[in-house]
Amino acid sequence: MYGLIEAEAYTDAHILVVGGGDSAVEAALGLAHQRGNKVTLSYRKETFSRIKERNAQRIADSMKSGKVQVIFNSQPVEITDRGVRLEVAGAVRDISNDYVWVFAGGTPPREFLEKVGSR
Repeated sequence: MYGLIEAEAYTDAHILVVGGGDSAVEAALGLAHQRGNKVTLSYRKETFSRIKERNAQRIADSMKSGKVQVIFNSQPVEITDRGVRLEVAGAVRDISNDYVWVFAGGTPPREFLEKVGSR
């Protein structure tokens, strides 16, 4: 999915959010505050560089409290029915997953999504 309208609609789920901008961080935070969600944020760089200070503080707090797991230097390489395979600093890591949100620019990255198996 490319936009989050109602975070409340998603509970008790493993969720991956892809991206490192304000939209991705805000979506991850909103989803992490819903009952039973385990939220992972995958970002291809080693640190956030283009988010607002308020979001930087909120995501740092959520990382410390364990509400959101952030995996820097990562990118999804395959999405399956129940999981996601991430490349993390050159190694492959599998995580359980029910939903994926991609916040990687203004238009949906169709070529990338086809490459990782999403239709």
